[in-house]
Amino acid sequence: GTLQSTVMPVNRIRPALFPNCPPYLTFIGPDDYYNDGKDAPKELVIHFTVAKGTSVLVLECLQRFGVTLVQWDVNQDLSCTPGPVWDHLVVCEKGHHIQFASLPPGVKINCMPSTAALDRKDRLWDNYKRMQDKVGRRAFSFIPKTYNLPRQEQMLMWKMKKNEAIWIVKPPGEMCGNGIRLVTQPNDILDSRLISIQWKDPRHANILRPKQNLSVQKYITNPFLVNGLKFDLRLYVLLTSIDPIRIFLYDDGLVRFATKPFNTSKKDLNDKCVHLTNYSVNKENEAFIQNTDPAQFQGHKWSLKTFWKYMETQGHNWSKIWLKIQVIVIKAILCGHADVLESYKKNVGSDYNCYKLFGIDIFLDDKLKPWLLELNNFPSLCMPVLDRHVNEPMIAEMFNIVGFHVTGKLNTKQRENLKKTYDLSGPIDFDSRLYSVEKSEEQKMKEDRYAGAGLDREEYSSMVEEEKLTGGDTRTLIRAEEELAQTRSFIRLFPCRDSHKYLQYLSQPSYCDRLLGAWEQMHGVDRETGRELLSRLCMKGVQYQ
Repeated sequence: GTLQSTVMPVNRIRPALFPNCPPYLTFIGPDDYYNDGKDAPKELVIHFTVAKGTSVLVLECLQRFGVTLVQWDVNQDLSCTPGPVWDHLVVCEKGHHIQFASLPPGVKINCMPSTAALDRKDRLWDNYKRMQDKVGRRAFSFIPKTYNLPRQEQMLMWKMKKNEAIWIVKPPGEMCGNGIRLVTQPNDILDSRLISIQWKDPRHANILRPKQNLSVQKYITNPFLVNGLKFDLRLYVLLTSIDPIRIFLYDDGLVRFATKPFNTSKKDLNDKCVHLTNYSVNKENEAFIQNTDPAQFQGHKWSLKTFWKYMETQGHNWSKIWLKIQVIVIKAILCGHADVLESYKKNVGSDYNCYKLFGIDIFLDDKLKPWLLELNNFPSLCMPVLDRHVNEPMIAEMFNIVGFHVTGKLNTKQRENLKKTYDLSGPIDFDSRLYSVEKSEEQKMKEDRYAGAGLDREEYSSMVEEEKLTGGDTRTLIRAEEELAQTRSFIRLFPCRDSHKYLQYLSQPSYCDRLLGAWEQMHGVDRETGRELLSRLCMKGVQYQ
């Protein structure tokens, strides 16, 4: 990344875009440096709580800033935490159970309630299928046909007996390729290791078949191959808010190759190095080559940007594929939207609390149609050169987009010193009012007015006229603008100028989704005018009403 290193040096604290609002913390990648010195000023104390097994890349980013790292004890509840938290699930261990309702307003954590609706393979399919039944297959044809067992066992058996095909069996909550098998015969679906025999006496036995939760998916047998190898794309999707929906996609990612030439012969169906692209599976094969130069077409892991260059050399139009992938990402998040939203509304007390980074796995068939394989709850951010090249700038940019405030307790002298050091006017401390989920009477009335069905898009666009913007509206809009202003390599997919196209898939688009849709219609092309309007409102303190 020559791009990264030409960035102007930055300060650890950056002023808000809008007057009368508290500033944000700035994080940097390894090629950048801070203007305000190698160490943070002593007044700037940020306690950052991190889970066991947190990626070294995340820790290094936090250490460049100079936070105080606090180890997250497994049983510790977060109700007394003084600041941000990074959660991580160690494979094969129990994750933290997070009590969202008891999070203090100043805690920000990389988790949202109920994201299992998206990141468990069985739940994702159920939600996708519901969406498909509702709006039709034309718009939702990007996940291969799946059966969830034990519930749909009979249907699957019938289907398998009718046509011979290859199916891929996946335990719904596993990661790293654990428990994945390819089968063609109905008898092979259940894991035989779990079936046991219980002898009552020498002539009578019971065969015990415990119910097995499995997702069984039609296997795509016509992958697009590079040098004869199957591969998939690991991309990074950042969900910064569920109401309104705000989705970002990183413009680089990892291309992960299998290590043995692809074929569908019976004898190789059980060879994971032919059929699976998981790094954890293939790095064990002695043929695995680490890629030490992100710009080269070499090794069994490439960067997405290098893969696009490769596609150009093969005469393929990659930007068409990329646009299709972007649409899939939006639709996938919309599949789990209802569950996450319901749980969020019930449990989360401040819009400052939550954001979520997903790893999303995309697969290309030989017609270059992208398929969604799954969403990962905690994408691994690994150490090899290539992974660092992609992930280090991504982590810093993600932290900048989600927007951390100074949440520690400052005394008057510290406050004055920081203001002087960073040349700040206006408030400096985190202010929970800017993220409050409570609604004023005025807000409720306005929302009722626009909640009625039957309004056309013209009428919606009047929501964002300056004199009609409430305190709640202003808060929603400044958050969206602040996030967008921090994007470098993340692309904001939603909201967008054609938000309405996607909102029709939801049973009840929220008021805030409509608000941002109308804002994009009005100011999407000319952001400056929109930002000046918000600055005028913030000068008057509307954001605190």
